[in-house]
Amino acid sequence: MKVRTVLYADEGTVLTNGRDYGTIIWLAEGASPDSYHPIPQTEYEAIQTQEATTCWGK
Repeated sequence: MKVRTVLYADEGTVLTNGRDYGTIIWLAEGASPDSYHPIPQTEYEAIQTQEATTCWGK
């Protein structure tokens, strides 16, 4: 039997490890929950806007 760890972000936050983002994170086998930390939803939205601008040249 294998056990999977699921991380849930508190309301108004998004979990990130600096590369992946989500409000629910299903950890891969061997991944540590310590590698994820919460950021405010507004910070996540700013990151997404910046990445969209960088990727699409807007």
